[in-house]
Amino acid sequence: MDKLLACAKTFESLINTEYRILIAHKNNQIDLKINFNAIDFHHLMGLGKLKDLRIHRDNRTEVFRKILSGKITYDTIKQSKSIQEIENRFEPLSHLELLLDSNYLTFRYRPQNNPTSTIIAEFLLTADFQGNDVYIFLDKKEHAQNYFCRSFFPKTDKDYTVGQIKYTLLRKEKTTLSTGESVVQYEK
Repeated sequence: MDKLLACAKTFESLINTEYRILIAHKNNQIDLKINFNAIDFHHLMGLGKLKDLRIHRDNRTEVFRKILSGKITYDTIKQSKSIQEIENRFEPLSHLELLLDSNYLTFRYRPQNNPTSTIIAEFLLTADFQGNDVYIFLDKKEHAQNYFCRSFFPKTDKDYTVGQIKYTLLRKEKTTLSTGESVVQYEK
């Protein structure tokens, strides 16, 4: 299967999923709901970095649909001079659901502790993928306590967890939205 399509299919399956995680730090509990929307795939995949291709500025939901239909493939985007900037995302992003199903570490993300980064997010999840950390940044949607995956990439030289406040995972539940079926994946 085309590796761009594999990532999109994994993400598409998450659109019908909600994760609810309860975390705590010093007796302060936070209940997070993580949801997924087609528009978010563009940024997670890093397609905005491919500035020499039209998909960099095209409608994000439409680009996602074209990837799923096979109109945009890995061969399409590998024409970009910047493809090496996102090459390390393909394999872990095609396993995003497995990463989210794992018992990851959660941090309150404070951008001021990473002044060279432009990432705006409230929380940072780190999960292991084949012996390397993968960063999943969460930010708030317009509704309180509803979050989405703002950014995603494997750890390279920079450790984004340095100086961040680590939270303890207390409970994690995964719900299939269409059926309402829930599975508690972790409970402390």
